[in-house]
Amino acid sequence: MKKFSNEINEGKIFIPDPSVLKKYAAFVIPLYITGKVKCDEVLLDEYLELYKKGVKVKNANVISDLEVAAVKLVLQENPMTQGGYETFKKEIENKCPRLEKFLKVYINDPKIFYF
Repeated sequence: MKKFSNEINEGKIFIPDPSVLKKYAAFVIPLYITGKVKCDEVLLDEYLELYKKGVKVKNANVISDLEVAAVKLVLQENPMTQGGYETFKKEIENKCPRLEKFLKVYINDPKIFYF
């Protein structure tokens, strides 16, 4: 009789911090909404559904696909993987130089912020 079995699966699941991802993606999401950066309409609809008045509180820790796409657009890596999230944390520790470089193109364009 075997005392211990090798069939125990201790799979580790990596889950990134949703609040940090949401704050970072919040700078890029307006570009999707205004159409300056193209995305699938289904992703935009899903994002807008998550932020309706009655649903927003229930989905505080839910990361939408559009938020992941926004972070991927800037970092060129998936923040939902452990390696991508480590790169994401280093980006934040360095005061977001990639995000600043990405947004500089849109901020300096007078057509975007013309009233």
